Amino acid sequence: MRRLIPIAVLAAAGIAPLSFGADAPDVAVTPAEKVAAPVREAGPDGQMFIGYLPTQSLKYEPWPRWSGVRARLLSEDPRTGRLAVQAEFPAGWTSHDLPVSTPSTEIVMLDGDLEFGTDTLGQYDFAFVPPGVRPPALRSRGGAHALVFFDPAAPDASAVARQRERGLYVTRFDPARWQPASLAKSAGATADLRVMHLKKDPFTTARTWFVKLGAGMTVPWEVHSMVEEGYVMEGDYRLAECLPTRTVIGEYRQGGYFWRPGGIPHSGPESGPEHGVIWLQRSPIALDVVFYAQCGGGKASGPVGR
Repeated sequence: MRRLIPIAVLAAAGIAPLSFGADAPDVAVTPAEKVAAPVREAGPDGQMFIGYLPTQSLKYEPWPRWSGVRARLLSEDPRTGRLAVQAEFPAGWTSHDLPVSTPSTEIVMLDGDLEFGTDTLGQYDFAFVPPGVRPPALRSRGGAHALVFFDPAAPDASAVARQRERGLYVTRFDPARWQPASLAKSAGATADLRVMHLKKDPFTTARTWFVKLGAGMTVPWEVHSMVEEGYVMEGDYRLAECLPTRTVIGEYRQGGYFWRPGGIPHSGPESGPEHGVIWLQRSPIALDVVFYAQCGGGKASGPVGR
C-alpha cells in the first residue's frame, strides 16, 4: 500500500500544501535509469539541476572570500550571488574583518569548533547573518568543517529590513528539539519522520531544517514550485528524479548533495532510506507540495488526494 504524507506532517515541516484541482492527463511511466555519477541537467525553467553529488569526490581549493579557508564548491549562480560550499577551517584560523555581504550567510557545522562572535558552534549547530549585516569575528581553535551558504536578499525590501533589525543569530542542534510527525493512518502508513528547524524566517518564509527519516519509508511523487536544496548529514537515501529528458534514480550517502529547481517531480515509490537518514534541507521560501501517483517524461500525473 502506498504511504502518503498528510497535511499535519507538512505543517510540522513548514510546508504549505497546494490545491490539487483536476487530475492531470496520464503519461507514460518510463523505467528509472540508475546513476552513479553526479547529474547536471537543465530543469523545466532552464535552471540547472545538480544531483547525486558526493562531496567527498571534490577537492578542497583555496577560498579567496575567506582568506585561509579552503572550500569545495557545491553549487553557484554568479548572477545572483548564490553560493554553496563545504568549507575547511584550519586549526588556529581567525577571520580578519570579514566584509559586509549583500547575500545572507548561513553556516551549518559538520564537525570541529567555530567561534561565531561570542558563541562557539559545535557539530550540526547553525548560524545566520542577514544580508547587509557584517559577520562577527570567526575563529576555529581546533579546526572545523562546515557548510556555508550565501543567498541573494529577498525581493521584499521591508522583509530584508526586518531581517537586519533582528540581526544575526545561532540555533543549537539539540536531540530534544526533534518534532515527531505521524503519517496518515488512513493511508495505512507508518514511518519514523521527524523535523528540526534551524531557520523559519518570519519575514521571507525561507526555511533551513533537518529531516530525520527511519528505514522503510516510501512516498509518492512530489513537485515543489520553488527551489529545494539538500545535503545528507548521516545515513543513506535512494532518490528518484523525473527529469525532462529521463527518469533517474541514485543513492545518497553522507555528504551527498542536490540543488533542485522548482517544477521537477521527485521521490516516488522507489525512493527512501534503507537504514535511516538525516537530511539538511533548504528552500528560499516555505515549500509547497503536490503529490502524484506516477511520473514519466518529466511530467507527473494522477494527483493524490489529501
